[in-house]
Amino acid sequence: MSDRSSWESRKIRYWSECSGRSRRAGLRTSHPAPAALPAQARLESRVLEQLGTSPSLCAHPFGIASLTSASTSLTLHLDAYMGQERYSFPEHCLSRLLPATPTPGSGDDAPGIPGLRVSGIKTGGRQLHLHTLKDPGQAATLVLALPRGLAEDWEDIERRHRHWCEDNGLRPLWTTPHLDPVESDYLSAYPNLENSRARRAAVGSALLRRIALFHTVTAFYRVHCWDDGDSWKIDARTAHPRALWHDRLLQRLCHPRWGLPVQPAHRFCHCAEPDAPYQSNHTCSFYFDGHTTSKDDPIYLCVHASPEGSDYDWQIKTLHQVGAPEDWMARAFPKKAIQHHDQHNQAGQPQSQERLTIYREEAARARTRPAAVGSSHDHKSPPDPLAHRRAEGGTPGRGAGLRRRLR
Repeated sequence: MSDRSSWESRKIRYWSECSGRSRRAGLRTSHPAPAALPAQARLESRVLEQLGTSPSLCAHPFGIASLTSASTSLTLHLDAYMGQERYSFPEHCLSRLLPATPTPGSGDDAPGIPGLRVSGIKTGGRQLHLHTLKDPGQAATLVLALPRGLAEDWEDIERRHRHWCEDNGLRPLWTTPHLDPVESDYLSAYPNLENSRARRAAVGSALLRRIALFHTVTAFYRVHCWDDGDSWKIDARTAHPRALWHDRLLQRLCHPRWGLPVQPAHRFCHCAEPDAPYQSNHTCSFYFDGHTTSKDDPIYLCVHASPEGSDYDWQIKTLHQVGAPEDWMARAFPKKAIQHHDQHNQAGQPQSQERLTIYREEAARARTRPAAVGSSHDHKSPPDPLAHRRAEGGTPGRGAGLRRRLR
């Protein structure tokens, strides 16, 4: 193999690992993870901030199965469900991204990203196109794509979310042509916050465009990411007694040609010590420096290991239910943990079969009664898309994301 073909092969591999797409799809840009223009980077950074702390497990990090990126656009291919209840993940995205006025008298901040608007629904209802309201030349775009096999389309999901907002006293803003006074007031009320976000937007956007790395080169069963006002914090959890894979992740994130504009500055890791005993809450921590003179640490990565023999039945069951790939599951969890789950699941099958029989009998009786209003949906969606924010510590205000600390 020539040097050129070897280089192209490595570039396609890096692109596939960052985007989550098959190498057979083909790389169509000169850079495997092109940098976004400033306005586009600001939007993508906000998207990462809103989706980076999903309240339930998804098949892929932050519910993003794969992505397609260019300097002025980003397409996110979403998971269908999240959590054991198989809540609609696309609807969860709308609850986090689309702006609305808060309930009068609640004192809450307006949910969503200020100035984000729906451009249209295309590709037979499978793609939701979004854009930001900015001055000419500063617009940014985002496309949310539904997974194959999902029966409902974006019109159904958007309509359901709109009805939820209206029923709970929120006024949808995502189709209005201009900034609402609520949005303008927020943007002008927190200038320091907006300036700090703008400083970290390039790193946040670059992380989002490489989010598949947390699935393709690692096997963390859960990843959280948030902007705490000083840096991007990444909190990853592995089901193994050693925090495996983080070196492979660091190599990709800090690739000298295609990586982020950061480099590891401080490393606190005991994985390289083979005789070191596992300690409760064993973590490996990494601080990164940027390629600028800013005093902020652009990224702080914390990887939590787990004691050997831990019970992961709940996590394995949930990830199976939301469609996590089997080969990834085999890497993410120790063999003993999967065997324990399978044995536990088999032991509960008789009881589960009895519950299923009862459910079918009740469903048959229900079909003989008049259908209740709103009972026609054959899917589960969150009864309160903002409930997770309230559960995380008070009102669902934007400032709560900056104050959040994961334990």
